[in-house]
Amino acid sequence: MAKVVLFDFDGTLADTAPDLVLTTNELLASYDLPPISLEAGRKVASDGTRAFLNLGFKNKSLNLDNLTNQFLRIYQKNILNQPMLFEGVIELIDYLDKNNVRWGIVTNKPRIFTECILNYYNLKKRYTLLLCGDDGFRPKPAPDLLLEACRLLKITPLEAMYVGDGQRDIESAKSAKILSVLACYGYLKMSDRIDEWNADYLINSPLELIDLID
Repeated sequence: MAKVVLFDFDGTLADTAPDLVLTTNELLASYDLPPISLEAGRKVASDGTRAFLNLGFKNKSLNLDNLTNQFLRIYQKNILNQPMLFEGVIELIDYLDKNNVRWGIVTNKPRIFTECILNYYNLKKRYTLLLCGDDGFRPKPAPDLLLEACRLLKITPLEAMYVGDGQRDIESAKSAKILSVLACYGYLKMSDRIDEWNADYLINSPLELIDLID
């Protein structure tokens, strides 16, 4: 049994795709470019800001640093427009808390945005640990964030479980020697060859994780 359950954020705990697509389309409109669809946006929602920029701006000459800054400014305005946790997440967290299973979040998402959504759902004081992409460590798929989480929690990687919805999550967990769980309800693409990622477990809803913890 894992002593600590660590979660990715976008596509694992929170369905943030609608607000990310809204942000992308506002940025595209300022450049007189057509919008992207929610369906297209969901397919890249786990891949970060630049995935949305590449999708929207296609092969146009990009100043990615400048566009990234513009995107993040717009997203800060839109982040609580349609926030939504995946069905079953609150029940899962209630179960973990009731059974004294520590849990935390390890994400590439910037801290200011992650904390904003967690505070909106009154979860900010419930997790044991939060590590974000701007905390000074190499982002996933590097194992650095997960290894730092284990160090801070005073556990070995073998005592942790990491749940994420993308290939980089599984790669990061495996590099850190942490049990990996693929959240198939997240932002997987039709082209993803998840059988080649070699996750230790697959789940199709957050509540299925309970069977792996018991």
